[in-house]
Amino acid sequence: MYHNRAYISFPLVPAFLLGVIGCLLATKGLAQVDERITIKSEKPIMKAAERFKPRPKFIELEFETLNNFRIRAKSDQVGDADARASQNLIRQAKLKFPLILKKDANLIGGLSYRHEQFKFDRVSEPGYPLYVQFEDKPLKRIAANFYYKRNMRNQHFFFAFLNNSLNSDDPQFENFLDQLKSSFSIIYGKQVNPNKQLGYGVSFGYDLGQPSVFPLFIYNNDFSLHWGLELLLPKSTKLRYSPSNELHFYATTELQGASYHLQNEVLEGFERLEFRRSSVRFNLTVEREIHDWLWIGGTLGYRLPINFFLSEPRERRNNSIILLDVKTAPYFNFSIFVVPPAKLYKKAKSSG
Repeated sequence: MYHNRAYISFPLVPAFLLGVIGCLLATKGLAQVDERITIKSEKPIMKAAERFKPRPKFIELEFETLNNFRIRAKSDQVGDADARASQNLIRQAKLKFPLILKKDANLIGGLSYRHEQFKFDRVSEPGYPLYVQFEDKPLKRIAANFYYKRNMRNQHFFFAFLNNSLNSDDPQFENFLDQLKSSFSIIYGKQVNPNKQLGYGVSFGYDLGQPSVFPLFIYNNDFSLHWGLELLLPKSTKLRYSPSNELHFYATTELQGASYHLQNEVLEGFERLEFRRSSVRFNLTVEREIHDWLWIGGTLGYRLPINFFLSEPRERRNNSIILLDVKTAPYFNFSIFVVPPAKLYKKAKSSG
């Protein structure tokens, strides 16, 4: 036996690009950067480095619940009332699939379905219309996503993300444009080395519950075999620790928002309304392999609300009909998901 000394690194990807880059073609090879290690093995050093990188998700089912948080509704039109949300339940299914796989250009498609509902108790005004009409009301989101990445000269890249979704308690073709919510992001960046990416861009979406535009900055660095950092500011930060190929831990902070067009009557005198919410979420996640291609994940988190309100379509918070003061709450998320088998994934990377 003898010692091989080498510098080792691997590619990184933004958090929300994981499905795209992983299924395609991540990066070739290794480079002499960051950390010097000693490996007692005659096997190629590349294999030792690759085993700590999570594989992309293709199919995912999620179950999330928040329980027992207080809500105060304030309105000049219908009055004020307090209640407890005994449950806020969210179920979600996601699918990603490749559309174009080329050396310098990749296009990934995605479909998703989300179903959200509330249950209330301890209502201070038993007939208050919001709590009566929102009890078990299905809030649905049907979405199609597209991820595009183009590799350019001098290690630069261009990335674009587009999402179109129908968001309503009763998705249908009537009032289609009111239900349709579109968001997009574009990023121009550079692969500084096989371990590091930097980039900047702009995003339009509903992360704050209402339409908003803001600049983006990305910084991704797998700074050791076990640790990685992914920043997509101001939307999310993610710190990853991977002790092995079969186990990954994440600490994440993220902005999350939603906007639903309500077609069925909630308040008398208002035929159509919009329910909007946004929050900052802090969470700890563990993901574990139970079979080569099948994984499970569990998340414990804490939600800090920013905006919760009901308004007429296309109106903003200042013109809300009911303004909701929602208290902070812990939440739990369970997921089961499918990843590419290890042999297939390595083969796709080596051919990319």
